[in-house]
Amino acid sequence: MSTIEDRYRRLLAWYPTDHRSAHEQEMLDVLLSAARPGQTRPSVADAADLLYGAVRIRLRRAVHGDTGSAWPGALAIAGFLATLMLVADGVRFAVNAPQMSLVVAERLEDGEPPLRTLVVYLGTGPYWLAWAVIAFLAWRGSRRPAALAACAVTTAQVVLALYGTGFADGPWSSLAASLAGVPLPVAMLATASLIASPGLRHGARLLGRGRIAVAAAMATVLIALTSSPLFTLIYQGDLGPTRTDDVVGLISFTDTWGGLKLAAALATVVSITAVLSRTHQGRRACALLALGGAPLILHFYEWPSGDYPFLPGLLAQGLIGFALAMLCVRLVELSSRNRERRSERTPA
Repeated sequence: MSTIEDRYRRLLAWYPTDHRSAHEQEMLDVLLSAARPGQTRPSVADAADLLYGAVRIRLRRAVHGDTGSAWPGALAIAGFLATLMLVADGVRFAVNAPQMSLVVAERLEDGEPPLRTLVVYLGTGPYWLAWAVIAFLAWRGSRRPAALAACAVTTAQVVLALYGTGFADGPWSSLAASLAGVPLPVAMLATASLIASPGLRHGARLLGRGRIAVAAAMATVLIALTSSPLFTLIYQGDLGPTRTDDVVGLISFTDTWGGLKLAAALATVVSITAVLSRTHQGRRACALLALGGAPLILHFYEWPSGDYPFLPGLLAQGLIGFALAMLCVRLVELSSRNRERRSERTPA
């Protein structure tokens, strides 16, 4: 039968090993001296206080990157790249905005309600602007305001995504559902990085200028290929609204363009994986980025047409992607360790 001391030790086991080595006996003595005669279990308040202390210490170490684990650095790298993806998507929205404004003007001339038309075509603007501000604050070193803003924006995004995917016939549901695509797991990853990692600047330092340049170049290519102006310019030779007089030709070109975008997305995944796979932190950052990358590849052709996946399914796909990526990481590292052991055993 467990004694109160055993139960306190189980709670103290949540603390980091080095912290327990230095303070466990002292903490245990204080807890036992404060226990009532005949008490056999820790009080709810004591249990909550001990668990809160353990979580606080682990988070503080993760934020400052002094845990000895590769995960804080991996989360910082993944957070930097996730934020870059969100900012790049915001740039894509800004690039598309002039052409969307022409479409809005046409709809207004046809007598469609102004508010509804503006929201349908330009309604995600505040979201992208918010992430641009968050990225600016984080890069300037204002971590706490950036983290609070990211939590607020991501919480609102989750609520809107649940509404948009759960109530397809509701007002503004298509706009809300558009936030349930790739931006959602990517925004969750960026938010988690702001809360529980050493930060975006630390991630940038771990990447180095060369890798950041590769990531920025791939982001630029994706912005170009997913922008409406380039599609329209190549298809019809001008930047006006897309002409639909040749429906068959438009469908054929759209399919070809979609294949090109998919090839670019796959090339980006391969390039980022190759760049990050050289370090323990980079490999784990790849696994974290799979949370958003797996849904992107699986539903590449669906989201542009407005067919958004159900939110739990989206998150499940991201988690499966993370699990598969971590399996690959473990296999690579196990193979590397086995080679090192064989080389050590081989006589010189």
